[in-house]
Amino acid sequence: MTSPAPEWRVERPLCAIVAGAASGAGEQFARALAMRGVKLLLVDRDEIALARLREEIGGIAHYCDILDERCVHSTFDIAEDRFGSLDLLINAAGSGYVRTLGVMRLSREFSRRARSAKAFVVNLAAAPDAADGPFAYAGSEAAFTRLTEGLARAIESPDLRVLTLDRVDEPAAVSDVTEQLLRELCPQARNSDDGQSLASG
Repeated sequence: MTSPAPEWRVERPLCAIVAGAASGAGEQFARALAMRGVKLLLVDRDEIALARLREEIGGIAHYCDILDERCVHSTFDIAEDRFGSLDLLINAAGSGYVRTLGVMRLSREFSRRARSAKAFVVNLAAAPDAADGPFAYAGSEAAFTRLTEGLARAIESPDLRVLTLDRVDEPAAVSDVTEQLLRELCPQARNSDDGQSLASG
């Protein structure tokens, strides 16, 4: 049985967009963040699964086709309207070529929007998709790695970091990554279990 997440005491709630939240790694990250009090905009094309998840963990559910530029833009409009500024973007929508394209579009839009003093984009690698056909290389892990490296160089700044992770979907691994992200985003946050500053280890 998974032990409950520690309570976090921070000056203000953190806010995140989780793309691909209806299933897989996106869902695992959404659950881990919600357990730690992060305000969430849950994004996916599967509206039924998304609504079910929202009922379980809270947050705002929003349909988005990451291949549609207008849909991506409206997603960030909603996030800004509800949250003001953003702390975190989890890119886990789609697979293969769709994941690669979605990462590029969502990350670039995130870099243009209101962010907190320190923010992260987390790009999760996906398995290749047989449906990619002539775009098979574009959906490969090698292409994903090269694109995200270039993306990081293009949009990273003192207040925005881009992380690329291999396929991570086991709850324990997702929990560990989530804890590390929150330590970075809230270096003065304290874990109510021991009262120690998480930044100090």
